Amino acid sequence: MGINFEILRLVSFRPLVLFFWCLVVPGITLGGRMWTTIDGRHSEGELISYKDGEVTLLIDSREYVFSIDRFIPSDRDYMIAWKSHIRCGVCKESIKGDKMQAGDDFYHPNCFSCLVCERPFLNRQSIRKDEWGGMVHAEHFRKAMSCGACGRFFSKNKALPGQFLGDGRLSCRSCLKEAVTDLATLSKVSDRVRLSISEIGLPRPYGPLSLRLVNQAEMNRELNRAHGRGKLRGLTITTFRTVAGRSGVSPQTSYSHQVWILSSLPVVECVSVLAHEFGHVWMNENFIEVSPPAAEGFCNLLAMHALSKEKSKIADVLRKNLEMSDDRVYGKGFRDMSKRLDQLGWQGILNDLLSRRRPQSFR
Repeated sequence: MGINFEILRLVSFRPLVLFFWCLVVPGITLGGRMWTTIDGRHSEGELISYKDGEVTLLIDSREYVFSIDRFIPSDRDYMIAWKSHIRCGVCKESIKGDKMQAGDDFYHPNCFSCLVCERPFLNRQSIRKDEWGGMVHAEHFRKAMSCGACGRFFSKNKALPGQFLGDGRLSCRSCLKEAVTDLATLSKVSDRVRLSISEIGLPRPYGPLSLRLVNQAEMNRELNRAHGRGKLRGLTITTFRTVAGRSGVSPQTSYSHQVWILSSLPVVECVSVLAHEFGHVWMNENFIEVSPPAAEGFCNLLAMHALSKEKSKIADVLRKNLEMSDDRVYGKGFRDMSKRLDQLGWQGILNDLLSRRRPQSFR
């Protein structure tokens, strides 16, 4: 006789951390360049940031972060010369005349304006600044258009229609360009994630696994059915069937998995969410029973590992989001499991979780 059971594992990500700034207002032209790494690889892109020995390059409208040591000497010399100029925090062009200052950053007077009201910031006004340099008056913060993936502010008046997703979410232009909206792309991202987590010893599932892109309303309905909480980016549904054997023969258990991913997430966020959900798939197949913080913390360890392979600025933002989350399950759980990882290593973590197996018994 076959018995069906369904196990749900839910994941949500907290909003990105934004920084509060107080303003103090005092009284080489950028362009694309072909860059060469020390191993002979070439990429054309725009240098937009140099800080703490790392550079950010804009390549095909996407920001990537690299160590300066990765490049040939002539490129490193160019980067050092580029850094010697005072540059605007918005347009990244050099500043040769009047300038405005916010914290450690400087701006052209014409660039120094609120993305909501589009008026310039005045002396001693308070602002909110995102991870990408976008700024709004503090009193306009709740009116600001903010990307649901990377947290970037953008102007409503200058936004493209596609940046306003049908389920109420918002997307910046960069994340919109990288949005995963079809299963073929999602499958390629899944292969990338599988390769990453296989490095730390996580095997492929025994049972078949299907991927599904869903909108926010579908995700919310399933969340309500499971009496869950939060705004989900991903969801794992595992069904297992145990068939009792003849006398003296052990019952046989088979598994199948559905992994739901919120449609229109940028590729890098899909990497993070898929890695997290694949953690739940592994735990479900092994009947691992631990506390919610331990379960979600482990799955966020996998997300962090997958993100560590990504060199883009949004990957840095998502890693920071995982590290700084104040959620008592996902945030604290991740930090506690990170300490365990430091103590035990990946194989030790996997073995420790496997020791918590509680296989279902059937009569």
